[in-house]
Amino acid sequence: MPFLEVWLAAIVVMVLLLPLQLLIRRLRLPKLPLQLATLTILSSAVVRTLPLILMPAHYRAWISTIDELMFSYLGIRMALWGFLEMPAALGLRKQPPDILLQLLILGGGAVATVIVVQEQARFNLVSLLTTSAVLTAMVGLAAQEPLKDLFAGLELQFDDVFSVGDFLDLGDGTLGVVVSINWRDTCLRDLTGALVVVPNTKVTAVVVRNYVSFGSMGNRFNLGLDYSLPPSKAKQLLLDVLEKHPRVLKEPSPAVRVRDFADSAITYDLLAFQQPGNLGDLLDLRSELLEQIWFTLERAGQSVPYPVRELRPKRTVLDSGHPEQRGLQERRDLLSRNPLFGDLSEEEMLQLATTSRCLRFAPGEVVVREGNRGDSLFQVVQGLVQVLKEQEGSEPFQVACLKPGDIFGEMSMLTDSNRSATVRALEECVLLEVSRPSLGPLLLENPPLMDRLAHLVSKRRGELEGMEREKVKQNENQLLKRMKQLFETFTL
Repeated sequence: MPFLEVWLAAIVVMVLLLPLQLLIRRLRLPKLPLQLATLTILSSAVVRTLPLILMPAHYRAWISTIDELMFSYLGIRMALWGFLEMPAALGLRKQPPDILLQLLILGGGAVATVIVVQEQARFNLVSLLTTSAVLTAMVGLAAQEPLKDLFAGLELQFDDVFSVGDFLDLGDGTLGVVVSINWRDTCLRDLTGALVVVPNTKVTAVVVRNYVSFGSMGNRFNLGLDYSLPPSKAKQLLLDVLEKHPRVLKEPSPAVRVRDFADSAITYDLLAFQQPGNLGDLLDLRSELLEQIWFTLERAGQSVPYPVRELRPKRTVLDSGHPEQRGLQERRDLLSRNPLFGDLSEEEMLQLATTSRCLRFAPGEVVVREGNRGDSLFQVVQGLVQVLKEQEGSEPFQVACLKPGDIFGEMSMLTDSNRSATVRALEECVLLEVSRPSLGPLLLENPPLMDRLAHLVSKRRGELEGMEREKVKQNENQLLKRMKQLFETFTL
C-alpha cells in the first residue's frame, strides 16, 4: 500500500474515534480503550510503511510480532468491553469487579503474547521459563507476597462483603471510607482526608466492621448519670433526646440500656442509628446528642457526675446564661409582656411567676414535636426557634421563625390537644414555660380570666389564619367549652 494512503486511512480512523467516544460518554456507557486503539493504529501504519524488505530477516519477524501483539491486545480489551462492561452498564447483569477485568486483561494478554511470539518470531517463552530453574525460583520467590494479595483481593471482591463507598473499621484503629479495591491493596480515606493503603492480606486477616452494610449506621456510646436519678427516668430522658433528633432514624429504633453500676455513676449504653456516612458523620451526631443531653439534664436538675474526692459539699457556680439566674421578679416582668397574661392582677402575676420556670435548650434541639401531647406553653426569652410542619415523603418545611417575646404551644396546653407543629431551637435559647398545672388554679379562681384567654387565643389564631369574624367567634365558644371541661376535670 502506498505510504500516503496508509497514513491517510490511519488518521481518518483516529479522527472517527473521537465522536464515537463523545457519544459513548453522553450515553453513560463504559469508556472505550481509545489510547490502546490509537497506539494499535499508529503501530500498524508504521509497520506497513517501513521498508521491511530492506531489513534483516530476524528484525522483520520481531516488527511483525509487535504489530500482531497490538491487535491481539486491542481485540482482548474490546471483547471484555463488549461482553462484560457493556451489559453491566445497560443493567443486563451485575457490574464485574475491577480486579476480574484486570486479571482477564493480564491473563489474556499473557496467552496472546505466548502464542503470537511462538507463531511470528518462532520463540518459545514457556520453555524458557520452565527450563531455567534459577529464573523459575526467582519468579516464584518474588511472586509469593503479590500472589497472596492477589488471592485476598479476589476473595474480597467476589465475597462482596464491602464495596467502594462503605465505611470500615479494621479493628486496629484504622477507620475510613473505601476508595478503591485493586489486585494488591484496599485504599481508604480517613477522617483527616488522608489516603490509607492497606494490603489485601491484612484486610482478610482481621475482623472488619462494615458500618453501612445494612442501610443504616449504628452510633453507640456510653454515658454515666447520677445514682439519685432512677434508671427508669434516666432511660426515658435519654431516649427522648435520641428520638427527637432529626438525624436519628426511627427504624431501627434507638435504644438505651443500663450497662453497669460504676463507682460514682450508673453507666448507660446508648445506641442510635443514622444514614450511612463516614466517621465525621458519626462523630458529629454523637457530639450533638451529648450537647443536647447536657441541656436536658440541666432542665431536669441533674448533671453528669464525676468521682467525688472531697468531704465538703461543692458549690456550683451558675453561668450568666443559666435559667436559674432569672429570678421571680424577672419572670414576672416577662409574663407581663405576654399578651395572654397582660391583664392579670399583681397577685395573680406573682402567683403564676412562682410556678413558672425558665428552661435552656441546645442548638438544634426539639422543644415540642408535632403530634405529641402538650401541657405547657412557651415564651421565647432569648435566642431564636423555628416552627416546622411535617410533610409526607419530604423534609419538614419552616413556617415561622420566633424571636424573643413570641409565644407558642398555647392551643395544645389549653385544650389538651396534640401539637400542631414541631418547634426546634436554631441557637442556644432560653424559654419561659407555663404549665397547665400552674395555670389551672388561676383559671378556677378567676372565671373571667378563662373567658379572656379563650378570646385572645381565638383572636390570635384567626389573625394568623385569616378567619372571618363569625368563624373566630365560633372557635372561641368551642375553645371556652373545651377549657372548662379540661380544667374542671383537672381539679377532680
